[in-house]
Amino acid sequence: MIKSLLLIFLFLLIGESLQYFFQLPIAGNIIGMGLIFLALYLKIIQLKDVKPASDFLIKYLVVFFIPYGVGLMVYADVLSQHWIPISVAVIFSTLLCLYLTGLLFQTFHK
Repeated sequence: MIKSLLLIFLFLLIGESLQYFFQLPIAGNIIGMGLIFLALYLKIIQLKDVKPASDFLIKYLVVFFIPYGVGLMVYADVLSQHWIPISVAVIFSTLLCLYLTGLLFQTFHK
């Protein structure tokens, strides 16, 4: 489990470092996630190497949403003033994400 957790954090560190040094407009954790996906796809690392830690983190995924819930409570006044544009953005981005996911699935499923 320690080895798999270290691998996940290593890719996080690499992603954060790339974002910091090259001033990329993408978050470092997203870059790290892309890199670990690429490493798994290219068989540089195997799924069994990261599975124990990823299963553990997914089991407690709900805990990671607590800061976002607190942030929503802190900015409740801003959200109540701008609820229409926020709602439109959330609905539009959700529909766009569903459409693109379906499109990608159909493209790669062939």
